[in-house]
Amino acid sequence: MAPVPISPINVGHIDDVQELRKARPATIPERFVRDMTERPTLATALQPPDTVPIIDFSRLVKGNKDEYKSEMLQLTRACEEWGFFQVINHGIDLSLLESIEKVARDFFVLPLEEKQKYPMLPGTVQGYGQAFVFSEDQKLDWCNMFALGLEPHFIRVPKLWPAKPLKFR
Repeated sequence: MAPVPISPINVGHIDDVQELRKARPATIPERFVRDMTERPTLATALQPPDTVPIIDFSRLVKGNKDEYKSEMLQLTRACEEWGFFQVINHGIDLSLLESIEKVARDFFVLPLEEKQKYPMLPGTVQGYGQAFVFSEDQKLDWCNMFALGLEPHFIRVPKLWPAKPLKFR
């Protein structure tokens, strides 16, 4: 089933970040400039990267009851306080992860016209574009995104799976 917005949403024009970077504009478009009150302070920005939460997946899958409980608390805290975390001991072969990363990189270096064949429609979160955009006045993240739903199977949208790079499929 194709992604369909819940209601009509006017998101206005959204510039492609990679194309903006290539054009080297004199100023950043206002849609990407957050108000000073929304920006991190210097103290927050200077936190060492080693403070990013690390979740040991093996403790969630194979750990004893106490290890599981402890790791679940860390996972909960990471989600609530950080919104992301690093996973270790997940059992996924490094060569598989590297090949996935290469295919993703190969997709993002394609010409804009090719990537735009798989648009993220307003109000949806699958495809190429900006996710979670609900108004013309909303500030956007400085990034390009490509998202696909995999599980459960009924959320998959086959027409959003790119033909290029060939290894993507």
